[in-house]
Amino acid sequence: MESEKMKFMLAVLLIILGSILVGLTSNSLGATGNNIMHLAGIGCLIVAIFIAKGKKDIKHRTKKECDV
Repeated sequence: MESEKMKFMLAVLLIILGSILVGLTSNSLGATGNNIMHLAGIGCLIVAIFIAKGKKDIKHRTKKECDV
C-alpha cells in the first residue's frame, strides 16, 4: 500500500516538473534549447502517466473485474 502512495507522489512530481518544462521559455537558450526543454517536459509527462497507470494488484481484484 505504501508503494502505491509513493508511485502516486512520484507521478505528481513528474507532472509538475513536466508542466514547468513545457510551459517555460527562455530567450537565452535559443530555439533549440527551448525545443529540448519541451521534449524533456513531454517525456516527464509520459513517464508520469505510465507510473500512475501502472498495473493494479491482481490479488485485490473482484471477480467482476477479472471476468472479461
